[in-house]
Amino acid sequence: MREESGLATTWAARGWAEEDGIGSATLRRLVAAWPRRAAVTTSPDAVDEGAGYDAGLPDYPLRMVPFAEHPRFLAAAPERRERVLTGLWIGYNERVIATEHLIAEPAFDLVMRGVFPGSDHPLMRQGVQQAVVDESFHTYMHMLAISRTRELRGVRMRPEQPELVTHRRLRAVLAAMPEQWERDVAVLVWGAVAETCINSLLALLARDDSIQPMHSLITTLHLRDETAHGSIVIEVLRELYARMNAGQRAALVRCLPLALEAFAEQDLSTLRLELVTAGIEGADEIVADLRATPSGRRLVRDFSGAQRMAEQLGIADAVDFDFPERPEWSPGVGRQR
Repeated sequence: MREESGLATTWAARGWAEEDGIGSATLRRLVAAWPRRAAVTTSPDAVDEGAGYDAGLPDYPLRMVPFAEHPRFLAAAPERRERVLTGLWIGYNERVIATEHLIAEPAFDLVMRGVFPGSDHPLMRQGVQQAVVDESFHTYMHMLAISRTRELRGVRMRPEQPELVTHRRLRAVLAAMPEQWERDVAVLVWGAVAETCINSLLALLARDDSIQPMHSLITTLHLRDETAHGSIVIEVLRELYARMNAGQRAALVRCLPLALEAFAEQDLSTLRLELVTAGIEGADEIVADLRATPSGRRLVRDFSGAQRMAEQLGIADAVDFDFPERPEWSPGVGRQR
């Protein structure tokens, strides 16, 4: 209570009031809950302590592999198929780290630097800074996951990974924008979509008891934080959008479907890389067959958080994106658990 009172005094001194909207009850609740919710404050040693290891358990769920039933994959020796699953798990962690560094953190940095009107509000800055701390801890957790998996599975070499597909799409969009303010809006949108749709794969891995316990633990801790981040990002973007000028708003509406499509895309080059590295014959054939099917070209995503964000901004009808039905396993992006 003393801390909230202090913040309220600061808002008043700087001319902020409850009716500004930024001092919303939702954002205040999320900020106040951070010490009791964040993995970095509640479970800082969980990953260091480990969660047991069973050499007989796979590193990645077979049911989440898009080519699991392909004849070429089924014909491969069991140890080669296991190598693919290990590669997919390591690659997943590598992409999570890249997403934090290349997509989420630059968007948070724009808010912390006060680039957008309203982003200098102390409550907003506190919530975003908490998320930045979370993201740094997530990078640490996934870094440990890579290191331990490589050690336990004897993976000495990893192939060079292609550039993150979402970042490639962002760079292409930025290259076509002559104005810095447009590029800032695009970076903000990409970060918002990242924070509201990352939960899907985390939820599937966290709830899978067929994989290594450590993998489930890491994704469970990350998922808990990202569920809160979805709510924070929606609140922050709602307040920033209300203070944007017409040009910024139009750029946001234009960028949102582009970002959604980027995050929905399955990067088949990463799958091919793991198949080739594991020595699976017919890797090109497997990838070609995936490319020929709509499901093979799309990642499993839950866009309900981004859909809610568009609805709260009042732009849902203007966003050219076919939002799918929310999957049953969705943890509910944008709703704190």
